[in-house]
Amino acid sequence: MAKLVINKLIALVLILIGVSLLSFFFSSISPVDPAEAYARRTLSRPTAAQVEEIRREMGLDKPFYEQYFSWAAHVLRGDFGTSLLTRTPVSAELPGKFAATLHVVLLSMLFTVLITVPLSVVSAARKNGVFDQVTRVGTIVGLSLPNFWIGFMLLVLFAVMIPVFKIADYGSFKSLVLPALAMAIPMASSAIRVFRSNLIHSYQCDFVIYARSRGLPERKITGLVLQHALPPMVTMLFQYFGYALAGSAMVEAVFSWPGIGSYLVKAIVGRDLPAINACVLLIAVLFVLVNFAAELVNLAIHPTMNASREGYRA
Repeated sequence: MAKLVINKLIALVLILIGVSLLSFFFSSISPVDPAEAYARRTLSRPTAAQVEEIRREMGLDKPFYEQYFSWAAHVLRGDFGTSLLTRTPVSAELPGKFAATLHVVLLSMLFTVLITVPLSVVSAARKNGVFDQVTRVGTIVGLSLPNFWIGFMLLVLFAVMIPVFKIADYGSFKSLVLPALAMAIPMASSAIRVFRSNLIHSYQCDFVIYARSRGLPERKITGLVLQHALPPMVTMLFQYFGYALAGSAMVEAVFSWPGIGSYLVKAIVGRDLPAINACVLLIAVLFVLVNFAAELVNLAIHPTMNASREGYRA
């Protein structure tokens, strides 16, 4: 267990270094000059000398490696720089933006689990039945629809035609429901197909035949099958959590949600390098951590997984 934690921490550091380097690299090769973009926002008609002065103030005239190490040194002290759009420290803006997105993503994950588990269990238990066929068609439709389009349809249905929710709302639990559903429907559609397949495969394993031959009730057999099929599902759900955090921008744009996704999009459009680098680094950290958490949960569900890994490596 200790070896796993050490390996994951090393991988986390390496991934963060790689992500930050890529972020800096793509920013440096972008055809849009951040100094010029900032000058055009702050000055009516900036001259070349003024743009060059701003570039020196931003440190963009230095070599790539100097810019990167200077930024990394400040990040280690908790300083992500000042936003070029809002002129506010990025470290002061990120917590509120992240909290707004986290609330939606957590509720969307709850919806995903509540939709996935019962539908998958019933579909696997009644393989090729009417319920299973309807569920498979529904999952195909759910996978085919982008989450922002689902968000538009939810707004039209539940904020215009049936005005249960407000079109633009923020700050209450009710305001979380529609954006969380828009995120959850595609994720649940994918998860149902995977979990159903895992359950069907588990029902065909030898331990199920042995359990039935011993006369165990079907309820206990279902519990054993669920335990056997859960590890891949846990990994997938944690990955969905990371994907939802990173890809929340479209849904946030539909619902005018002030989260980290819309904040990152605005930063990219405005060439706000401190905000871009901070958001990319934060998303990378979270994505690696949730994958690590998935492995720990899987080890708790199946303690034999760690022993089997060690045996395989040996």
